[in-house]
Amino acid sequence: MKRIATILSLAAGTLATCVALTASAFNGEFKIGVLYPIAGTGAVYGKPAMFGHNMAVDEVNAAGGIQGKKVVSFARDTKLKPAAAAAAAKELITKDGVDVLIGGLSSAVGLAISEVARQEKVLYIATIPKTIKMTTSKLHKYVFRTASNTDFEGDALALVAAQLNVKKVCDIQLDYAYGHDLADGVKAGLKRHAPQAKVVISLRPKLGATDYNAFITQMMAAGCDVAISGLWGSHFVNFAQQAKPFGLFKRIKYVTGGEIGSHEIAGKMGKDYPDNVWANSYELFYHHFVPAHIKFQKDLAKRSGTEQTAMWPALSYTGVKFLVAAAAKAGSTDTDALIKALEGLSIDTPVGRRTINAKDHQADMGEFYGPMVKKPGLPYRVMDPVTYIPAKIN
Repeated sequence: MKRIATILSLAAGTLATCVALTASAFNGEFKIGVLYPIAGTGAVYGKPAMFGHNMAVDEVNAAGGIQGKKVVSFARDTKLKPAAAAAAAKELITKDGVDVLIGGLSSAVGLAISEVARQEKVLYIATIPKTIKMTTSKLHKYVFRTASNTDFEGDALALVAAQLNVKKVCDIQLDYAYGHDLADGVKAGLKRHAPQAKVVISLRPKLGATDYNAFITQMMAAGCDVAISGLWGSHFVNFAQQAKPFGLFKRIKYVTGGEIGSHEIAGKMGKDYPDNVWANSYELFYHHFVPAHIKFQKDLAKRSGTEQTAMWPALSYTGVKFLVAAAAKAGSTDTDALIKALEGLSIDTPVGRRTINAKDHQADMGEFYGPMVKKPGLPYRVMDPVTYIPAKIN
């Protein structure tokens, strides 16, 4: 019994030492306030985004943290509502004492978080919101975007439409910041790539809309050969289901932003995904654009329990990686030092090398575009061929 007691005592002492060593491995904490929609319309993107964020944080902590500090995440549900997002951001700063805000999904939510960051003088990395206003008229020193923007996306959609010999365009965008700005981006892009094209009708369903029948009938009567859209998530799913009985996708080529080419949507819709859709995606689990994507996708598949992984993890993962690289470059976690380091910073990501413009804090995040097609043996559609359209920064 004495021998057993001695062994247990030694084991306990060893465990205590290991715990102490683990605790002392980090010199304090670096707190990140994470803002994604976890429930409701945006959850189809928000939940996968949290996978990517957490994967990046685990990798960072395994490598020693940020400047020796353990990274701790404080996640809040934005509920896809600007007021809720702003309140959550404010609470994360004043109550939880976070050092950085990261995330957002809709453009309206992104702008709301950005304004709180400006007021509180806290760094905000927008990983998904695209409204061009964030890096133009609403730009301030504390906001950086690692996603694409509506000017880039609109130009790419116009380029795809031009390749389809577009003549008459039905423009359908959601009635909020992203939709309005994307429509402007498409308009400018058509002037460059398809000057012969004419927008014959512009439609603006509300954010969160579920009934599209009136819009569908207007599009069918408008005589357009191409529809250019930014309907995303459940908006596109509902629109496509309601448009099928009208035969809209048989008569009109549908060129869309909003990452409808991602597996979040293609996998969910399966055989109900319509014909004649040219879509976009930041990342595709089956397309290894650079060698680093192979490891990223493999690790993500293990974490999420499926080989058919979602797209949004790549965006949230990249946002964290930019933050880590900025701290390494600055040799500090001070806010002003991080801001200076982020300006002009280039890093390797799962989808290629990306750079943040020092002038407008916008990353050159391009996307993959292509037709969504059926493949033998697959219950969902895939993009083929896949074409990368780069984003250019000044």
